[in-house]
Amino acid sequence: MNKIEIGNSGMMASQIAMGTWSMGGDIQWGTQDEKISLKAIRTAVEEGINLIDTAPAYGFGYSEQLVGKAIKELPRDQILVQTKCGFWWKDDEGALLIERDGRVCRRNLSRRAIMDGVKDSLQNLDVDYIDILVTHHQAREPFLTPVSETMQALEELKKEGTIRAIGISNCNMAEIEAYLACGTIDVIQEHFNMLEPETANEFLPICEKNQITFQGFSILKQGLLTGRFGMDDQLPAENVRNRSHWFQLNNRKKILDMLDCWKPLCEKYDCNLANLVVAWSAKKSLRMLILGGGRKEQHVRDYIKGEALPLDGADYEKMNKDIVRFLGIQV
Repeated sequence: MNKIEIGNSGMMASQIAMGTWSMGGDIQWGTQDEKISLKAIRTAVEEGINLIDTAPAYGFGYSEQLVGKAIKELPRDQILVQTKCGFWWKDDEGALLIERDGRVCRRNLSRRAIMDGVKDSLQNLDVDYIDILVTHHQAREPFLTPVSETMQALEELKKEGTIRAIGISNCNMAEIEAYLACGTIDVIQEHFNMLEPETANEFLPICEKNQITFQGFSILKQGLLTGRFGMDDQLPAENVRNRSHWFQLNNRKKILDMLDCWKPLCEKYDCNLANLVVAWSAKKSLRMLILGGGRKEQHVRDYIKGEALPLDGADYEKMNKDIVRFLGIQV
């Protein structure tokens, strides 16, 4: 598997990382099967994935605990653990983000919240240090913590060896520039898929200029780009997929038509649609690291096969033209 340096940190990560959002087991994703999730994580590591991404927000610590269990018997120096900070539910400090599972969740990137959150993450993960710490959601009014305060806390954690690299997520260009003015950023983690390429298109140039690794998540758009969801499939009202207009039936029809015309490519490369879409995503940039989601061993294998698929330039361009033709999106 291809390796990508995490910023200027010297840490080399597999181009496919194991994302554990859907393993959180909260109301957004439904009841979890711990054994299946543990098997998926361990399969990822066995097949060459060395970066595992989690967050306190994923099941209010459950995902972190799951990752901790999965890596317990593995050599710590061979695994890169990435978690996040800034998602706060312990008290009323912070800007309201969402109410979920009986908790009021807020944006809080104060020094106090970061230090307290990292302490909890270390305990959940049962590790002595975190390889990459990402600010999960950026500060907003009425609790607009200065970026300088946030970065000072992160740099302090880095200096003492509690974390090794710093990342930011769910941000805008002004916030990226503010972070860079205060210190070193190794990772930008953002939504990226062929339905929503805008953020990657905007941020990749600054990543190239500053040697920042771009981590794209939701590559398969929560399963929509695998062809899994047909026109008759209905989602529970609380399912996270309902937040996206792409799951609406009129848009779903366009996507299914596009995927149908890629079946000859699947035959050519002896792959499924998930493999093909991952391969397309991996060609976006040399700085592109893909956060592979899913909860099952097969999901992991789909990402791994997609990363290794030798998608040639002509077929890549055909897919780009089809995205424009069916969806009107310039990728």
